Amino acid sequence: MKTKLIYGMCTISFLLVTQKLLAQTVTAPASAATEQEKKKEDILQLSPFVVSAEDSQGYRSQRTLVGSRSAKDLADLPVSVALINLQQINDFGAIAVIDVLKFGVSGVTQNQSFNDDVNIRGFRAGAPLRNGFDRQTGTGAGGPNKSQPLYDIERVEVLKGPTAMLNGANGGIGGSINYVTRAATPTRQGEAQVSLTGRGGVRLQANMSGPIKNSDALKANYRFTLGYLNADEPHGKPLEWQDQKFFGAGLAFYFGQASSLLIDGYYFQNNDYIYLEDFLDITTPANQVTNLKKAKLNQYSTQNYAPARKQDAFWPYVMTVVNAVFLSKLTDNSDLRIAYSYSENDDDRLNNRSIGVNADNYTVTRQAIRNHSGETNNAFQVDYLNSHQASWAKFDTTLGGDGFISRYWANQAITFMTPLDTRTGTYPDDAAWFKQFPNDQAWFFDPRPISLGNPPTRDKVNVTSASVYLQENVSLLKDKLILVAGIRKFMPGGTNENLVTNVITNRPDQGFNVNKYGVVYKLFPKVSVYATKAQNYFVAPRGNIDRFIQADRLGAPFKDSLGKLAEIGVKYEHSLSDKISIYGSAAVFKMEQTNVVTFGVLPEGPPGSTGVIQSAKDSASGWETDIGIQIKTGSGRADLLLTYFNGDSAIAADQGLAYVRQTQNFVPQKFSFLGKYSWSSGSLRGFRAGLGIIIQDDKRQGAYVVETPLLASAFFGYAVNKRWDLQVNLDNLTNERYIVQVATPGLVAASNTFASKLTVKYRW
Repeated sequence: MKTKLIYGMCTISFLLVTQKLLAQTVTAPASAATEQEKKKEDILQLSPFVVSAEDSQGYRSQRTLVGSRSAKDLADLPVSVALINLQQINDFGAIAVIDVLKFGVSGVTQNQSFNDDVNIRGFRAGAPLRNGFDRQTGTGAGGPNKSQPLYDIERVEVLKGPTAMLNGANGGIGGSINYVTRAATPTRQGEAQVSLTGRGGVRLQANMSGPIKNSDALKANYRFTLGYLNADEPHGKPLEWQDQKFFGAGLAFYFGQASSLLIDGYYFQNNDYIYLEDFLDITTPANQVTNLKKAKLNQYSTQNYAPARKQDAFWPYVMTVVNAVFLSKLTDNSDLRIAYSYSENDDDRLNNRSIGVNADNYTVTRQAIRNHSGETNNAFQVDYLNSHQASWAKFDTTLGGDGFISRYWANQAITFMTPLDTRTGTYPDDAAWFKQFPNDQAWFFDPRPISLGNPPTRDKVNVTSASVYLQENVSLLKDKLILVAGIRKFMPGGTNENLVTNVITNRPDQGFNVNKYGVVYKLFPKVSVYATKAQNYFVAPRGNIDRFIQADRLGAPFKDSLGKLAEIGVKYEHSLSDKISIYGSAAVFKMEQTNVVTFGVLPEGPPGSTGVIQSAKDSASGWETDIGIQIKTGSGRADLLLTYFNGDSAIAADQGLAYVRQTQNFVPQKFSFLGKYSWSSGSLRGFRAGLGIIIQDDKRQGAYVVETPLLASAFFGYAVNKRWDLQVNLDNLTNERYIVQVATPGLVAASNTFASKLTVKYRW
């Protein structure tokens, strides 16, 4: 602990010293700037492709880029977008995005425990985006097996519905999550914080930014970010740990008043080992009607249980990302955006896991999953925006294109380990097993008898794709009526190469179209109703479905997929009085997607065996509402967020049966409440307190029904002055240990129990 604290104090000291040196060497903006100069600065910052964080107040943010690639008010978009700003991220001391998605966003639920894989309205979200760029272009939906870092993130945008038309990332029909980074600012500012957990973990985060040069011809700003996380047994599991190092930076160059170049990137080392460590009680009977079992943790699957020894597991993951965006005002009515993104990652891991439970209900069968994969992505985006004001209408036309080249490779071997008697709490055979099959040798990737495990796989995938699009927004009746239509043509290509058999196959190269149509009518300036229809087409991912056992990849090839959405809704922002304001949205939707890649019962495996399959068609319909309320009182302000989701879903295989099972991970009903009160005067000035509550229905995972108890989290903070701030976070107040994910009876992830954290923050 002392080492971690010393590291933290040194990091903060370094940043403070650096900030002081920069203050001495960088020319400060003139304190007596004229009004004309200020106006020019405002014009410079207000690009149609830029959204300012200063638009937020409390938990309320009303402008986004994710709906159309140009800055829009939420009320002007015929699509559902939920925004989570920096204040909400800070209030929950979020380490991963799921920490904030569970509150304040309807229709979003967690799929897995160790990454950002989420479900939106009954469909798996597409790969995550960073500033509009797909972070895992070639690896398919769900993104990487590690959570995206939040150290330099300013806001999180949740786009519900097809994403291909809107940003060129042809992800799932459910939606996608976009991470927006902090800006390089024209004023010197910064913050550093240290968080200490009740289990001895330490997390550090520091951001500072400011000007480099300030002249009429060139203005240049910088942003620098450091992050660090270290914890042993963060969830009480002896096999788990956290170990992260993050280095990020951003530069912003403004050339006169017409053009700018924005650059940001990061280097991220994530050596965390968080995985599925639990197993089920297989004696639970199946429902006679649905043939589904209630998922229940085995009596020997305690918080202290682990399927293997800590020294026999590892999971280093390294990711590098660089983005560059050039913005230029060509004329008074037209703007150009050119963007480029480079990313690469290396994922090298050994997951020792239980996979099945024997008939005695305490012996588990185990596997050693050796995987080494990597990916390199080059992506670009071009957008031309023209605005034309006619006597009877305003036309906002956007032309653009996207393209990427992705190189993905993966080596994987699944080897059978000796079964484990979970009653003993010891691993008597593991030392001998790993001596025979050392985990750091190439033996894992060599051919071996089938009795030792599945045949090793070695794949190399080259993915290329280009798209062009046209989107038209027509504003009529003095901007009260907005008509939106867009079409995008994709031109995919590339090859799949099996490095074991040396067989090379071409990826589908036929072009396909996606489209959207929508209408927005403003009943009042801050109240609008909308309707939208959209369609996505998805080229089949690489590989085959499972056939006999999970990850055997011996089944039929994946099929192409088609997704559709129809939605109507209302968005509003209204002040009931000078002290009470309300904002939010409500929507009714119907969605469907054919050939959904999901998890379910294998067609030819032993009874109850599960793995990756394709459902012929998944469908979901329902309604949702997000309500925000701000109340100003004599002593401070209350911020309230309430969300409710209610829907039905079905898989095609059940149509016509007496009971229709819901789709994988679909939650029919979910309610969340987030309340915060901040004192700005009186004896409690500087204090704040918040509480979050979640109530949600059971979800289906494969052949199991998973129940989630009532969840509650709280935070308490005190702003000592303008520079120092203290906060305590208390998560899972009921101390419930519940199931998050069921892959197989022996491969289960359980939640954390009660957890506490103290954060000390310094601002300058």
